[in-house]
Amino acid sequence: MATDESPADPLKPYPRRSDTMAWIVFDARKIRDYGVGTHIQGLLPALVRQAPPSLRWLVLAPPGARSLLASLLPDRGPAVRVLWTRARPFGLGTHIEIPWRLRNQVEGPCVFHAPYFPLPIALPCPAVLTLHDAILLEVWPRPARTWVARLARRLIAWSAERAACVVTVSQTAARQILHHFPWLADKVHVIPNGVHPVFWTPVAADEVERQCRALGLPPGEYFLYVGNDKPHKNLPRLIETCIELWRQRAISHRLVLAGMPPAAWRRIVRRYYSWTQLGWIRWLPYGDFETLRTVYAGAVALVQPSLDEGFGLPVVEAMAVGTPVVCSRAGALPEVAGDAAVYFDPTDSADMARAILQTLADESLRAACRERGRRRAAQFRWGDAAERFLELYDRLGVPRPVPGTEATR
Repeated sequence: MATDESPADPLKPYPRRSDTMAWIVFDARKIRDYGVGTHIQGLLPALVRQAPPSLRWLVLAPPGARSLLASLLPDRGPAVRVLWTRARPFGLGTHIEIPWRLRNQVEGPCVFHAPYFPLPIALPCPAVLTLHDAILLEVWPRPARTWVARLARRLIAWSAERAACVVTVSQTAARQILHHFPWLADKVHVIPNGVHPVFWTPVAADEVERQCRALGLPPGEYFLYVGNDKPHKNLPRLIETCIELWRQRAISHRLVLAGMPPAAWRRIVRRYYSWTQLGWIRWLPYGDFETLRTVYAGAVALVQPSLDEGFGLPVVEAMAVGTPVVCSRAGALPEVAGDAAVYFDPTDSADMARAILQTLADESLRAACRERGRRRAAQFRWGDAAERFLELYDRLGVPRPVPGTEATR
């Protein structure tokens, strides 16, 4: 497995043609999704911004993402073309339309960048595949025996076998992937996610209060959870822990759930109807990064109770904003948060309650988490991730210019 400490690997270079422009085909069809979409929105602009003039870009995107893509790449220029497609990632169009259109629109050296699986069949060029984790194969809290997990295993294995290299976002995720697919050891590279620049932009306290009030949130009087309700997120345990604390009158802070799709919120309402109707549990639909930054800034702490995580983007986003983080000692969360979080056992409701109460009661602890969190989050930059991906492109036959020879884009 290639890491920061040992970057060498046995990749065989692909033939290069110096007389033509090189292409990166970036598959951004899931740009509006949760999780993977955040990864794409952070990485793609950094790649285009830092790429040498010798690279051209063909971005695959759904028609519904026109305004979003325009905001991410406002000055993309002639080096970036967008191929609008309705081919769904898990549909037949991925394997028929995408390879056919690439063969007709791309000439010269090319790399296909897939931020998720599966890869299209019969790609005309080498591929860089990102596997964010292998949680689908484990379906917490029991080993997976569902048809979804079996299908995922086949698709991941098939895609990884055909990829020239496989990227994942943490050492923890790499170990998890290699546990299921040990034959990938020579292909796996660890390139951590970054933090979107908007989360580094400071917001004045009075502005945070004004914006929170506009969203119907009492600033400083709520805990925040960001994510969906998938089994490994462990959200029911967090909700039930908060309910017990409310019943004991140990806390008066609300629980705000942000970033989950409407269908997930409807499931929460059905299960915890009275608590949602009384306003103890609030939902904020997925919004833009500026809104999410305000929601982070207004929270007394982010609570991330996951049983497993491949990375944990909400943790580094909260730390960048300066919000204390209370999270589980599971998956990649300790690797990402380091010494900047208050930890608990995600299978122990009493330990989760202890961590929440400790954070709420101790202002000096919250201040220390804010300071350490900003330092920790500074280690995760999309620019650094983009540089690592550009190095991979280079090793796959897409040349980078000799220093000092770059032309102005």
